[in-house]
Amino acid sequence: MILDEPTVGIYPALRKKIWKELASIRDAGRSVLVTTHVTNEAELTDRVALLLYGDIIAFDKPKVLEAQYQVDTIEEVFLKAEGEQ
Repeated sequence: MILDEPTVGIYPALRKKIWKELASIRDAGRSVLVTTHVTNEAELTDRVALLLYGDIIAFDKPKVLEAQYQVDTIEEVFLKAEGEQ
């Protein structure tokens, strides 16, 4: 399943339900690809690829990237990877 920004403009309770359903689909052995600019939602994924000008600048499990870049969030990983921190 490929979803582009599936929770943009969605109120918090419904967003939580959507992510729960996506986890259910994943747990059933299906692949789910989600694009988002909402970096805290990237924390909910198994693996995250950070793109800058069409290039992958970081790719791994969220916690691995946070440890590698010595930061607490995927947003901070992105900022550091693109040279903003």
